[in-house]
Amino acid sequence: MEEQTRINEINYSDIVVAIELGSRNIRGMIGRKTPAGKVEVLWSEIEPSEGVKMGVVINVEEVSFHIKSLIIRLRNVLNGMLNAGLESDSPNRVSCDIRRVYVGLHGKSIHGELNEISRKFGNNRITEMDMQSIEYENRSMAIDPKQKIVDVIPFEYVIDDENVVNTPVGCVCQNLRARFLNVHSDKLVEENLLTCFEIINQTSNSNPSNNVNCEPVLVLHSHHISDAVLSREQKEVGCMLLDFGAQTTSLSIYHENKLCYLHVFNFGSDLITQDIASMHLPMDVSEKLKRCYGSTMPGLVSPLIVTMPNGREMDTIMLAKVIESRMKDVMQRVNTAIDLSGYRAFLDSIVIIGGGSKLKHMIEMIEAETGIATRYGDIRVLDDNSQARYCDITNASVVGILMAADQGSLSVKAKEVVVKEPEKKMAKKKKINWWNGILKKGQDLANDLFSDGAVEEEEQPVEEEKHDEE
Repeated sequence: MEEQTRINEINYSDIVVAIELGSRNIRGMIGRKTPAGKVEVLWSEIEPSEGVKMGVVINVEEVSFHIKSLIIRLRNVLNGMLNAGLESDSPNRVSCDIRRVYVGLHGKSIHGELNEISRKFGNNRITEMDMQSIEYENRSMAIDPKQKIVDVIPFEYVIDDENVVNTPVGCVCQNLRARFLNVHSDKLVEENLLTCFEIINQTSNSNPSNNVNCEPVLVLHSHHISDAVLSREQKEVGCMLLDFGAQTTSLSIYHENKLCYLHVFNFGSDLITQDIASMHLPMDVSEKLKRCYGSTMPGLVSPLIVTMPNGREMDTIMLAKVIESRMKDVMQRVNTAIDLSGYRAFLDSIVIIGGGSKLKHMIEMIEAETGIATRYGDIRVLDDNSQARYCDITNASVVGILMAADQGSLSVKAKEVVVKEPEKKMAKKKKINWWNGILKKGQDLANDLFSDGAVEEEEQPVEEEKHDEE
């Protein structure tokens, strides 16, 4: 295979394993960042996302089972790639284990809040220790006891109320205003995910080959996906990334190359499926209707009567009206979030991604409701080898997680090859016919006793039984 050939030319320490917990699937990917700044994807696998709802783990047993199965499959693929073309007893064989996994942190409760810390310096120089103290104070701010700060993104540093700098360390000033975008999440989002890996890492003596021991590194899904989809120019001039998933919708606003606003809504395209199913249709039939014939704009739909397997008929214009009603409600909430962010005037474009974005006429709907130019996103960081196979926008999240990795995932060592010594053939013992031996001894003794007075008879030879040589 082509992947097996290429992996032999890659430094093991560059290889990264990333996992995304989506509403439909749990997706695992093996890849690396190339020297050119691109992402090379070596392999991808998926597992069903049973036990995940709105991006949050609600059943740790089910999710840990599927994540462990995914890691074992990826590990087997890696070992196959690393040992491609080698005989089973080759001294060049290696054994690979996955020791670190980058996992996207996602969920309906995630949102960003700006926080400002002010300090007076009395015309003194700002030191590294001063910044550590400011960052500690920011993380220690009072928040909802059910939530925690899962990520801190520097927003801006203002020197003496007029000069904005990227790096305040070394600046001499009277005062400093440091602003941070603190990303909040329910504590259970992170705790349940970490509990899954505690279960995964439990040792099994009954089947040691299926043991897994890896460290989860949690990265903010909604932020890093932009690295895979948006260009620096888009982030600079002002852009909103709308990730329309099955059960959640993420909204991220960028301006001047900074993340300015972040919010995850607890709704997605599954709501549309439920609306269609409310017309007394099964969920699976409703999902197929949405994907094949669904549209967000009834005025742009050609009239068509669709006959379903049960004989019922569905008018595509009626279907579009159901979808339009739900999408108008969704876009009303999106517009409210844009207004709350304060960045509507700075938005040059909207980029939409996610499985829900594939509905027909989504671009026209969003432009009509927001008044902002909209386009579909694509994964812009894949190298030439990966572009053809992994360019589908549903891979954007896990590719973004790969880009966030700062260390490799693998532990590789020489595999011990056990050389079996040839079995020694035991010499077969010759069977002895004990009964014939006894008879012969008895006849010899009788001959000795009666040889003096008796008439000597002609001695009959005792036939020895032939022994079969096996």
